[in-house]
Amino acid sequence: MKPALADERPAASAQCSVATLKGSYLYSSIGVLDGKPYAESGREVYDGKGGVELSFSGTGGVAGTMRARYTVSPDCIGKAAYPYGQTLSSFISPDGSRFVYTITRGPTDRPTVLSGWEIRVAP
Repeated sequence: MKPALADERPAASAQCSVATLKGSYLYSSIGVLDGKPYAESGREVYDGKGGVELSFSGTGGVAGTMRARYTVSPDCIGKAAYPYGQTLSSFISPDGSRFVYTITRGPTDRPTVLSGWEIRVAP
């Protein structure tokens, strides 16, 4: 088996689009929210057309739902902007079954930097 290299890109035939993300995904993230340690888990439902709905539960009893818009480039890099000024950048598997991400917000005196993974659990 050939080891993965950081500079390898998906094969030309593995093009992604907003339709790559479709269905229900479970996630877990950890990091810093507003300058304080934070962990969160939840579910996102991607519509395959650029819309996502998020239900979450986090440290300290924080919970809720929100909607956002997302884009996916042909090289399987996703971007989403959430209502509180947070920006998500993701690296998506070409089949859309899973991805890793980082969430940031700034500049501010209370930084937000979270990272995690998502896995599709239903189409």
